[in-house]
Amino acid sequence: MRRSLILPTLLMAGMFPVSPLPAQTAPRQAGAKAIPDLSGVWEEPLYHPDGGQVRSDVCGEPACARLLGAPRVTDITVVAPQLLPAAEQKYNALKEGIEDPNAAPPATANPWFSACLPDNPARMMLRQVVGFELRQFPDVVLILFGGPAGEADHAVRRIYVDGRGHPSNLKPTWMGHSIGRYDGDTLVVDTIGIKEGRWVDNQGHPHSDALHVVERIRRVGKSLEVEVTVDDPKTYSNIWSKKIVRGLAPPGPGFWEDVLCEELLQMGTHYGAEAGK
Repeated sequence: MRRSLILPTLLMAGMFPVSPLPAQTAPRQAGAKAIPDLSGVWEEPLYHPDGGQVRSDVCGEPACARLLGAPRVTDITVVAPQLLPAAEQKYNALKEGIEDPNAAPPATANPWFSACLPDNPARMMLRQVVGFELRQFPDVVLILFGGPAGEADHAVRRIYVDGRGHPSNLKPTWMGHSIGRYDGDTLVVDTIGIKEGRWVDNQGHPHSDALHVVERIRRVGKSLEVEVTVDDPKTYSNIWSKKIVRGLAPPGPGFWEDVLCEELLQMGTHYGAEAGK
């Protein structure tokens, strides 16, 4: 059963019990209410020690410098996850020997990396190396993912904002089923029906077929703030969340074109193939 997303910090402190909450529906927008402009190409988040200026001293090209010229910024934990015993054992095995809590487990243990499985929407939105283009239409919001070296493989998310709810006979898919609504300056996205077997974030947190994700996406100047809340009662004893802030890409052909994972496998140059040698 779904659980309430209200007051997650108080839930962690044990002040209130977790109560059931069904996946939300997306109420139809009334009248000609203005919606926030979230469209654009949103880059991976980077830390710029020189006050935000793009470095070009790495490879001579601004686009390359944005990817390689500064240390990466990890996602921000808003409410820390509390794993159930079986999930915690699995997670600890992945993180064995890794002291930094923000570090990723070995890439060969990642189903996306080693088996060309698509990522789920939570990790796609939180992944530092993946950028995306967001386009808004009256009935749907499209998120088109891309990144250097084939991280996103042209993945597409469809977020329906036409008032529909989740189907009653929903079959799990890689991206799940997403519906959305506008809450002031924020797009609120509700996603269920996500296939299990991948990670929720870059740190390797697992999930089950009960995963329920709620995202709050809003624009702050030239930045896009994405907060991802995770509810998975088969894996976690609490509802937890992370946030990441992305920058608006400058004008020009700065969106990286992917090389499909399957093509890399066929050529024998995919990461998984190299790791298995």
